Amino acid sequence: MLAKILSAKSFLPQIILASVFVILFFLKINPKATDWEWVTGIVFYFLNLILLYLFFSNSSFFKNAGFPVWYFLIWNLAFSGALSEYSLMIALFFSNLMFWRLLAAERNPENQSYAFEIGILLSFSAFFYPPAILLSCFLVFNYISMQSLNFRLMVLFILGIILPFALGIQILYLLDETEWVRSYQSSFNLNFWEFNPYWLIPIAGLILISWFDHLSHAATQDINKRYSYFLAFLFFLNWIGILILFAGNNRDFLIVLGLPVSFFLARFTQFQDSVRVREFFLWGFLAFMLAFYFRIEIIEIYNELLGNISF
Repeated sequence: MLAKILSAKSFLPQIILASVFVILFFLKINPKATDWEWVTGIVFYFLNLILLYLFFSNSSFFKNAGFPVWYFLIWNLAFSGALSEYSLMIALFFSNLMFWRLLAAERNPENQSYAFEIGILLSFSAFFYPPAILLSCFLVFNYISMQSLNFRLMVLFILGIILPFALGIQILYLLDETEWVRSYQSSFNLNFWEFNPYWLIPIAGLILISWFDHLSHAATQDINKRYSYFLAFLFFLNWIGILILFAGNNRDFLIVLGLPVSFFLARFTQFQDSVRVREFFLWGFLAFMLAFYFRIEIIEIYNELLGNISF
């Protein structure tokens, strides 16, 4: 039943209702004061959702937007605490937009002006969340893998990064907000990944299965689709590297993986021949993510039951 619902052509009303549910659900169990940072985080959460819906709907990689949006919404629910991190949500919006722009650039490879646009988007992302500048590693790997790296491309890319930064710093000085400029360097102080990932092992296993499934069918796929999958893989690894270096014990920062995770799992799910298998993966993902979200409550209930039995 769920697989059929998600296969519907018109999915926008469900997206709006589901995203409102995510926000209200999170506010109910973890209320926060409504301030401008919280509102900004929610606004950019919706912008990310709209952006990815448009991406999934207009992409040739998916039969429809239902499956990837399902995975994306559930992933966001599990890490919805990041909605209060407005700077991260803004940076995530621009990095996801950069990913989409890079995919679109492959349709017109002779037009190298896209490198300037990619640089601007990366600059905006790093302006709000400085470690995002390390996504340039993802871009360099992409250029090398496509053997399209040249002097003109690099100049356009560097100009795209520098110009928004230069303009932003000038505006901050005019507004006497120099504290932000001074604190920018401290944003790169290493804060290594500390949180326990054991509860996410089933999801990691599912992602690995989807990768192996893709590799086993790679020879029969269109070369552009193989490249797009590889690009999502690099994007995923680059964000993992940033999290390892700077996330500390803030597990909600895993929200940045929403795009590649939904990309991998939706591609894997939609091509399963059996409807029951698709249902199993869809509901299984929901069950595992809910278990992760309520892990503290589950442990408390388990300890309480164990204590009562012992008594």
